[in-house]
Amino acid sequence: MIDVGFDFTGRHVLVTGGTRGLGLAVAQAFTEAGARVSVTGTKILPSLYDADLSRFDYHQLQLASNDAIESFAERIGAVDVLVNAAGARLASTMDEHEREFLCHSARLGFVGPQRLTQQLRQRICSSTAPGGGAVVHTRSTLSWLELTQTTTDAENELRAQTAQAGRAWSRYGARVNTVLTPSRVTVPSQQRLATPPVNDHAGAVLTRPRAVPEVNVGEVATITMFLASTGAAALSGQTIHATVRR
Repeated sequence: MIDVGFDFTGRHVLVTGGTRGLGLAVAQAFTEAGARVSVTGTKILPSLYDADLSRFDYHQLQLASNDAIESFAERIGAVDVLVNAAGARLASTMDEHEREFLCHSARLGFVGPQRLTQQLRQRICSSTAPGGGAVVHTRSTLSWLELTQTTTDAENELRAQTAQAGRAWSRYGARVNTVLTPSRVTVPSQQRLATPPVNDHAGAVLTRPRAVPEVNVGEVATITMFLASTGAAALSGQTIHATVRR
């Protein structure tokens, strides 16, 4: 998966939402690069997930709860790298007023990945790792802003927040960056379908639609690791778009 020589030996990397999808790919990549990796999920036990999480330290965390975030931040200890890959998932049992309150709380940064980032700021800025501590937001952070905004407005706000935090954190030897991807970040196997002969008298011919462009999660994991590496120590406040190579 990773074809770049990263070494995160001795560093503690926290990946929220590291139990599936992009978050899991990022967590696995950091582990292979020597890091001690902690992942968070919403379920009580790691065994309740399909993926094998035995290589990580698992922590239950409800990012929709400020109390849960504060309690988690007190327990997690020192953190060198924070990767926010947990999407906005609201409980189906919430009534309309609770949902509206939570959405606006996320918009204002009282809950969600922005709140967790602020709670861990002092520890990340105190990292003694070469190049300092790092925060990397992913598309999942965008989903929290999309609770109350259009995708375009949410992306513009996340870009502005990243730039502002990047400038502020760089004064303390840490950095904040964002990597955004298309909504689909997997590459399923493509099987060639047999094309039936065309009959001029058979009416309209249905053609197979072109596949939606996707980004491989391994490539996004590599970008994420670069942003957390020593080589990117001077890079802060940037939003990088991962695009499909054609």
